[in-house]
Amino acid sequence: MSKYEYTMHKDVDLKKEQQKTLQAPALETHVLLKVMIAIIDFFYGKKRTLLKFRTLEILARYPYWAWENGSYHRITRTYTRMRPKTKKEIEQSLRHIHLGREAQDNEQWHLMLIEDVMRQKSIKANWWKTCFIPTLLACCYFGLTRCMYYVRPKWSFSLNARFESHAEHQYMLMVQEHPEWEEEPIESEYFEYYPQQKSLADLFRRIGLDERDHKNTSLEEYECLTGTLKKT
Repeated sequence: MSKYEYTMHKDVDLKKEQQKTLQAPALETHVLLKVMIAIIDFFYGKKRTLLKFRTLEILARYPYWAWENGSYHRITRTYTRMRPKTKKEIEQSLRHIHLGREAQDNEQWHLMLIEDVMRQKSIKANWWKTCFIPTLLACCYFGLTRCMYYVRPKWSFSLNARFESHAEHQYMLMVQEHPEWEEEPIESEYFEYYPQQKSLADLFRRIGLDERDHKNTSLEEYECLTGTLKKT
């Protein structure tokens, strides 16, 4: 049994979970993440806005893509070498493929929902902020996480845990800053794929909890790769 608590696909008290996040410190930010966050703050400002979170969600998918893509390459190389990988090594790659697929789909729904909320609120920005900067950052972040996963998979999982910890706290803080969202109902065609929420505040709390789950998944896999995982 895992020592980490997961909330996805469970009925939880969203407000209680929000407070749990805000009362706990975020993971220490990696120096590479500090640089990326500083770049985002420079172009989008330090204020927590939906446009800024849209960019974060674009970036959030790439580590998971790197895990899936990198694991497929590892499996392919297994059959082109004289020494095949062990069953344990193959199972590790298959586990990373599963983790990557599931998480990047979840992040994709986050992005679609935020985009839909922005559309409903008529929030627009110029081409520079909606296309160029996110594309440039995404290319750099995918390259970074792909190289990390190729050289040392544990590095990619450690970095992602810190990214998701940052995102978790930012979402909960944004909800705290907008008490009016508590009474604002939310409808979206993308609730066909994502759990329906009653208010805008609950939607972003739920997304924040997803990020916590992604953080815990990354931490658990990091500990598995380093041999420090302890079951309860």
